[in-house]
Amino acid sequence: MNVRIEEQNLRFKISEEELAMLLGGHPVHTKVALLEKTLVATINPKGAGKSMVPKLVLDDTDVYLNLLVPPLSVQELSEMGRSRVGLQQDIDGMFVSLQVDLREDSRKVAKR
Repeated sequence: MNVRIEEQNLRFKISEEELAMLLGGHPVHTKVALLEKTLVATINPKGAGKSMVPKLVLDDTDVYLNLLVPPLSVQELSEMGRSRVGLQQDIDGMFVSLQVDLREDSRKVAKR
């Protein structure tokens, strides 16, 4: 998984294997050492409702960036095929996206 944070944009880019894990109901995560803390980014496919929801949680040793994604949205991402767009959502002025990395995606090109 690759997470990119830039101004008011938050992009999660996953591999095809990670997409399969999400489809199976399992979260995926990555860790990055950040000074004296660790940033743990997680995509949880058990979100409620119809929208992706980012959450930030801080504790003494770690910073958790969680993206809650409803199962139907994970299914939608899977069914769209190869796509630069992926899932996108504006959440209170922050643009959040979830994409499958095209460089590692063997799925067919998305239908337009």
